[in-house]
Amino acid sequence: MVKYSFSKVAKAALADAERLVPQWLPGGVRSGPEWKCGNLDGDPGGSLSVNLVKGVWSDFATGESGADLIDLYAAKYTPGDKIKALRELAERLGIPPEPDDAPRRTPNSVAKTDAKPRTSWVPVLPVPDSASTPPRAHPFRGLPDALWTYKDQQARILGYVCRFTTSDGGKEIAPLVYAKNTNAKGDRYEWRWMHFSEPRPLYGLAYLGDAKPILIVEGEKCADAARTALADLYDVITWSGGSNAVHKADWSVLAQREVLIWPDTDSIMNKAKTAYLEYHDQPGLKAALKIASLLQAHSCTVNIIQIDKPGVISDGWDIFDAIAQGMDQAALLAWMRGRIVSPDSFAVSDAKDSAPAVAEKGEETPSRAGATTLYDRLLRDDRGKLEDCRENVAACLEHHPKLKGRLAFNAFTARVMRVKPVPWNDKPGEWTDNDDLELSDFLARQGPMVFKSLANVGHGVQLVAHRNKFHPLQDYLNALKWDHVDRNTVWLTDLLGVPDSDYVRLIGPLWLRQAVSRAMNPGSKADYVLILEGLQGIQKSSALRALGGDFFSDAPLDLNSKDVYQTINGVWFYEIAELDAFNRSEATRIKAFITQPIDRYRLPYEKRMIDQPRHTVFAGTTNNYEYHKDTTGNRRFWSVRCSRIDLAGLRTVRDQLFAQALHEVRAGERIYPTREEEETLIVPEQEMREIVDSWQQIIQNWLDAPINKSTRTFTTSQILMDCLGFEAARINPTRQSETKVGAIMHKLGWRKKRSSAGTRGYYYQRPDTQEAAINHKGHVP
Repeated sequence: MVKYSFSKVAKAALADAERLVPQWLPGGVRSGPEWKCGNLDGDPGGSLSVNLVKGVWSDFATGESGADLIDLYAAKYTPGDKIKALRELAERLGIPPEPDDAPRRTPNSVAKTDAKPRTSWVPVLPVPDSASTPPRAHPFRGLPDALWTYKDQQARILGYVCRFTTSDGGKEIAPLVYAKNTNAKGDRYEWRWMHFSEPRPLYGLAYLGDAKPILIVEGEKCADAARTALADLYDVITWSGGSNAVHKADWSVLAQREVLIWPDTDSIMNKAKTAYLEYHDQPGLKAALKIASLLQAHSCTVNIIQIDKPGVISDGWDIFDAIAQGMDQAALLAWMRGRIVSPDSFAVSDAKDSAPAVAEKGEETPSRAGATTLYDRLLRDDRGKLEDCRENVAACLEHHPKLKGRLAFNAFTARVMRVKPVPWNDKPGEWTDNDDLELSDFLARQGPMVFKSLANVGHGVQLVAHRNKFHPLQDYLNALKWDHVDRNTVWLTDLLGVPDSDYVRLIGPLWLRQAVSRAMNPGSKADYVLILEGLQGIQKSSALRALGGDFFSDAPLDLNSKDVYQTINGVWFYEIAELDAFNRSEATRIKAFITQPIDRYRLPYEKRMIDQPRHTVFAGTTNNYEYHKDTTGNRRFWSVRCSRIDLAGLRTVRDQLFAQALHEVRAGERIYPTREEEETLIVPEQEMREIVDSWQQIIQNWLDAPINKSTRTFTTSQILMDCLGFEAARINPTRQSETKVGAIMHKLGWRKKRSSAGTRGYYYQRPDTQEAAINHKGHVP
């Protein structure tokens, strides 16, 4: 027989450990002098550690260990046969056999070593009542994040499985059993961090009955979640050790039962990271098919839930994720019902059925026929990894059960809104920066993926919100039904105590129609301001607030602020309080401001300016009866004198006032006065509110005096010196006096002309009687 030197092979293997160990345990990572992975199959994790300098290794999850890399090779490839391991490893390393006279370990010594169990500790099942209290923490990992108690069908404790968080943020599973040391003299028992003896007990036996079918899922966390959701329909079972330990479990307890297996939906790539592993080579489905085979050997009737192909859904998606995403029992059963198939359905040819092709950037990923899950709609890169992009954020918002329909864009306020409760806030309201953070956290913890870019989260929110627009003001108005009782003609008189007149009966309905027209057609013409006059304390502002309801504001109007447009955004009725307090220049700016149909500004945190058609109509209040300081532009103000205001009555008929106005607007009724109505009814009321300029009275009397009445023309200098008594030296060089005289002459109907002879100076020409009357009354636009 060919002989090899244990020491030479061990040394040669250790010298090449940096290459060999990663090949044997490909899912591990380097951590200082050690190579760490989850188990002897090389899965990711940290319970198995190999010292690359010394060769010693240990798996604290199972209790297995070895003194060199030959032991490691034997444990992994030759089920404990160290002679076979020695020979295979020597051949791989190119080490020749030893000559016959070379010293070597004898087969007998090797046999003795091989005959020994890997550990002298043997689990005791069930745990006796005399057992000590199990440790609360692992000596290296500390306190567990989760602990699952394994029990038999009599509910006696068999042991525990604990989950820990590793230093790099990963998860580590470690069983804890009560064990006996078979090498100790006498009886020595203690709790050990090692696995159950094979065949290992199943998890969930304490709930196992005889009547219901069995649902098998992967992992204790999934089993608990499934049991909570489906306890009245299934007995839920799982096994310990993960997908590579299926053959180590005791499946005999399920003999002759009806079984349904829900595999994990894995999307594992090949080593080169160029493509997914074949469908039935994915760990979850591979484990399910092994379980099916083992159960069929126990005369079980077995079916499997047909999971999605690799790359279609999030890697590792399982029943826990389905429940976390909002599936209740009905949704789970509906999803399962169309996917239950026989294990024979997973033929080898199915493995070639690949995932949907990865979309080009900016395009939607094509999904399988009939795909309905959220994951079917997510974009992936060329390696199948989910993209951190706004389109995927949008897909989550539109299709996640706990997010769908929660978001919309308020076209009235131009703001994104939570229109229904979201997982982190049960009250509707405006979407804020904090909501972006909460959404990102929710998707990372309970959604399909982690979005690292908050910009993508924000853009995804905007995308979905603008696909779901609503307009609360228009919705309110559209829901109104007029009872065909005319209230608008006399509403100012009946509800605000305004003396009845043709003027009041004209502007009352017009102003309401103007308000409704602008609400339904933002940006439409609405140049007129209703002014409520009256003594202080008669509730003029309260009347406007009652009329505007939730769409009213009386916040200070700062025309010098860049935020002035945001102040009126989302406001229907805006009160300009104490109109008489504004000086002439401010009043002029207000007149220009209220006539703008479109507001151009940039919303906070937005990059671009927007054009927002205006919804707002304006009203004013004043305690005075003369307040128009400017001699021009007052036609935009419709003033009424209030006395006794009926707030309760106004609130009662408010809806009918707007319903009638909406009916009239839709019927084509006017929202502005005719020229004749303005000249005969409105202008006289406006002139009554003007603060009369003393110069105007003096000049008018002088022009109409008998000595001047026959004179057809006058110059500015004549008026200043002959009428007002100015000396030439007193005339202001800034031309303020000339400007004031010009405004008065224009208001009195005199036209400014230029002489065609001499110095060609300017003069004012007396109007004829008809022209003066027209000019004095003004014009309708």
